[in-house]
This record gives sequence, structure tokens and C-alpha cells, in this order.
Amino acid sequence: MSDFKELELEIDDLTEEPIEEQLRTLLRQINGVHTARITQSGVHVIYNPLGITPEELVQTVRKAGFTVDYTQKA
Repeated sequence: MSDFKELELEIDDLTEEPIEEQLRTLLRQINGVHTARITQSGVHVIYNPLGITPEELVQTVRKAGFTVDYTQKA
């Protein structure tokens, strides 16, 4: 079994609850994402690196129309 990894994405577009829910729903549908929690500055993602890479996560979020300003691997 693989160890889960953590990723913090700073996203300025999260201004309203419906937008936050849209992002949570998007992330939960991605193969390899275990947990997606909205934070004050963006989203905290716990994922399986065998299912998806941090770069793929960021790319998917950007393709959905969100602006990722900063990424930090935890």
C-alpha cells in the first residue's frame, strides 16, 4: 500500500460557498484523491501518488477555471 501525500493549493477564486463546493466536487472525482478540504487560502488535498501527481492535480484545477497561485507539498 502506498503512503498518501499532501498538497496545499492557494486559490484566490474561492469567494462563495457554491464555488467552494464546485471545487470539492471536482477534486473528489479525481482518481487518487482521498480528501479535499477547503482552507482559508485554498484547498488541502490528500492524495495517492500512484493515482495522480501534484502537477496533474494543479492542471485539473486550472482547467476547471480556478487560478492556482501557489502550490506547497506538505
